[in-house]
Amino acid sequence: MVGDSDRIFELAQKITQKKGLKKTIKEYQKTVDSDPNDFKTRIKLGDLYLRRGNLEKAVQEYFSVAEYYIKEELDLKAIGIFKRILVLNPGMIESYYKLADLYRKRGLFAEAKVQYQKILEVDPKEKKARDGIQSLEKKAAEAKTTEKKVIEDTVREKDPVWNSILHELQRQLSAQLSEEDYQTHYHLGIAFQEMGLFERAIEEFKISLGNPAQEFNGYLMLGSCYRCMGDCNEAIENLKKGLKIKPLTNKQYEDLYYQLGLTYEADGQTKAALDSYNKVVEIKGGKAPAALQLKIEKMKEQMMG
Repeated sequence: MVGDSDRIFELAQKITQKKGLKKTIKEYQKTVDSDPNDFKTRIKLGDLYLRRGNLEKAVQEYFSVAEYYIKEELDLKAIGIFKRILVLNPGMIESYYKLADLYRKRGLFAEAKVQYQKILEVDPKEKKARDGIQSLEKKAAEAKTTEKKVIEDTVREKDPVWNSILHELQRQLSAQLSEEDYQTHYHLGIAFQEMGLFERAIEEFKISLGNPAQEFNGYLMLGSCYRCMGDCNEAIENLKKGLKIKPLTNKQYEDLYYQLGLTYEADGQTKAALDSYNKVVEIKGGKAPAALQLKIEKMKEQMMG
């Protein structure tokens, strides 16, 4: 069966090159229908659905694979797939629960708690998530340990668990990924950014800029990543490149100016930050969100004082 899958994969690749994604998906679907446990092909089928823009079906395939990995106790592989799912569908509560269970199993209690907190951001009424947090806090209290901050980015790079997740994510995408697959590079960048691996995210976002349709998102994310790394000059440069794209919607201008405001503020350039925030208010017709208006007022007081 593996030989048949490889043969179909080679055929599917040729069809894909001819922009026949629909036919390619049918080939993969035939393989999965004949062998539902061919999870290698399911991953590739999910990738194809993603490239075609069908996020719902892509998530369905990925979820089936992740469930299989859990059953086989392949925890790291399962974590990598659930991470990918949540990049595509950040509101999928079931995936957060699965991740929380996996992290708890591996003793990564701080990461498990983060998953419960994200669930509550999606649905504050989720009692199971609140109970999960209470359980972790009780465990920490009983052990008389101080709850630590979620693993820092630099530590993650050296942590064997995170390295395993990273390599698995890269391996899973490598079969389908090419320099020209700009959308997938962008989504991979988002995944790395979510994991706090900003340098790797930046590499992917830069590749995604090869597609003019991805330029706005690419420059916006590059600005965010560089700011998180403390490189405000590079962040500002990329955000300004985003402003040069024509045409942009008002919402896109808002996002860029707001990110510029955050970056100038982080860099100690109060006046430039205030100008950027005021630009956001101007674009919104003078109606600033309460949090932004409060920020602007505090910055004005700071400049006057």
